[in-house]
Amino acid sequence: MNTTLNETINDVMTKQRAGQFTLLKKLVQTATETRSAGLLKSSEKIATLLEALDFEVDRHAPDKDRLEALGRLPLQNLVARKSFGDGPVLAFVSYVDTADAHPGWTFEPLGGEIVDGRLYGLGAVSGKGDLAAQIYAVEALTQIGATLKGTIELHISFDGESGGALGARWMLSEGLVKPDMVIAGGPARAVATYSTGTMIMNVEVRGKTAPAHAPEAGADALEAASHALSRLYQFRGGLKAHASEVPGLGAPSLVVETISGGDETGGVPDFVTFRIDRRLMPDEDPVQVEKQLTNLIGSTIAKMPGTRCRIRRSVLIPAMGNDSNTENLVSVLSKHLEAISGMAGEARGIAHDHEGRHYAAAGIPTVMYGAGPLDVVEAGLHSADENIALDDLRLATQILALAALELLS
Repeated sequence: MNTTLNETINDVMTKQRAGQFTLLKKLVQTATETRSAGLLKSSEKIATLLEALDFEVDRHAPDKDRLEALGRLPLQNLVARKSFGDGPVLAFVSYVDTADAHPGWTFEPLGGEIVDGRLYGLGAVSGKGDLAAQIYAVEALTQIGATLKGTIELHISFDGESGGALGARWMLSEGLVKPDMVIAGGPARAVATYSTGTMIMNVEVRGKTAPAHAPEAGADALEAASHALSRLYQFRGGLKAHASEVPGLGAPSLVVETISGGDETGGVPDFVTFRIDRRLMPDEDPVQVEKQLTNLIGSTIAKMPGTRCRIRRSVLIPAMGNDSNTENLVSVLSKHLEAISGMAGEARGIAHDHEGRHYAAAGIPTVMYGAGPLDVVEAGLHSADENIALDDLRLATQILALAALELLS
């Protein structure tokens, strides 16, 4: 690594640090809950912040029919770019929509309060910290007048929490983005090349209604569903034995996310629905996983006279498995990470949702590196007091700037 160049970038970053912290606070203070009616307005606010930093910003909004088909309110994704010359496109990918705030917060979820070197706020880990690092990595390169051959784009999705059907996956399928290589948000102290995938399955159980005083005349859909759920939970217990040896990936998992049914007027329930989230490991075959779950549920429901079920897979995001086309990205990022932090790059995985999976599925060289922690659960992701270490933000900004400089040199 060019020591003088690294020192120059570090000096610029030091001068920009207060501005970066302020930007991250503004991002956290911008409400971006996934199903919020104000998501479109929040996207426009972030676009304005980027334009103030001289990024060229494109706005990409799914059409009304697509939104209605998925039961979603208006939103728009952003692609912000700075072109340095002819050459490849390096995309920094993040998502900034968030889950709703957990009721156990002790800090203000949209406050962005800094305490003991950590910034607390909804979305700090799930995308907004990554975005702040990405923005200021590009700013550092701009400030030093870096001579690059190519373009850096920031792909900012507002549908990461819901699987990307209206975010990264949609932009890729529509040809709105065509990067040559991707660095998606991830941990600051490791380069992740493995990731779990996601399969969402929707189950409908139908029976026959009957009066509450004569249940034998009906076919109880809720009873049938409860038997199926019992078998699913028993099956889930066995998944823990198949934990991956790759740090961060954990074991395959299964969660029943929602269940609804019955009739408020009373009587035997004749209709129940539930949704399953099954996390896939890189060495699992999604076809076999779907077949296994379908057989387990279907065979259980079939034992209940008068009931039947319909099982439909609604989402499949493939897992990532250290693809060979990422070798250059991994090498460059790991080299700078080790030189600055002393940490050797080891194989690392990510078990939570991220948009990088869609780019990898499209055959684009993709790795995950950003401002996040190694343990997102400990940092409050989808829980209370989500927080990010500002030292990790600083480190990630520096590594991303140096990596982009080398990749586009």
